[in-house]
Amino acid sequence: MIEILFLGTGGARFVVARQLRASGGMWMRFGRTQMHVDPGPGALVRALGVVPPCNPRELDALILSHKHLDHSNDINVMIEAMTSGGFHRRGALLAPGDALEGEPVVLPYARRFVERVEVLEERAGPYRINDVEIRTSIAHVHAVETYGLHFSYGGIRVAYLPCGRYFEGLAEDYRAHAPDLLVVNVLRYRDSIDADHLTFDQACGIIASVRPKVAVLQHFGTKMLERDPARLARELEKELGLRVIAAYDGLRIDVETEVAALAL
Repeated sequence: MIEILFLGTGGARFVVARQLRASGGMWMRFGRTQMHVDPGPGALVRALGVVPPCNPRELDALILSHKHLDHSNDINVMIEAMTSGGFHRRGALLAPGDALEGEPVVLPYARRFVERVEVLEERAGPYRINDVEIRTSIAHVHAVETYGLHFSYGGIRVAYLPCGRYFEGLAEDYRAHAPDLLVVNVLRYRDSIDADHLTFDQACGIIASVRPKVAVLQHFGTKMLERDPARLARELEKELGLRVIAAYDGLRIDVETEVAALAL
């Protein structure tokens, strides 16, 4: 089984500060292997509040795409929860170097609780968590060190394209990994703001280029929420002829089922 549980689909300061959408990140299951990706504000509460609850003590890894607080705020409390308050040293932490050094978001005392720390680098890997292989993307253009993630398990490939500005070569890098399912952070709708985040049109262009079997939109800012992500996903699905899902808080995606359905 491969499953993605969206503990939060909100992005940007205003959405997160007002919790218009939650910001708990993604809980991913690959068979018996469990990982929590980008545990932002409220991640622990959201994990324990779903039915059935996610058990942090069963986590095999915590992963940060980058250190901005809407992606990393709960990383230390999740480390403590994963390791039973530090009394059971276990699990892996994967994060870019600047999340660990300089002005780190992972506190030194918490870092000692995990069994191993992997520093993510550009186009690197595979990093192995049990029988799951993880590779990183080209470096994203963002205010802090940021990498996308490519997961491979049982012949299925899942990619996560986090925050960052559009640039030539971004879509090509993700297309080279041929993901079956692509999760894309779509913060903006259509605006002229000079921001290091994709607009909806740019995200559409990337999805059209990568051509995953399933595309999932998430990490929405205020303007995206105003435009109704579910409606936008339906329109894009019709335009591109592939499965497009607008994630919402609490959504569970059975990746194998979604991918297999398209082969019928």
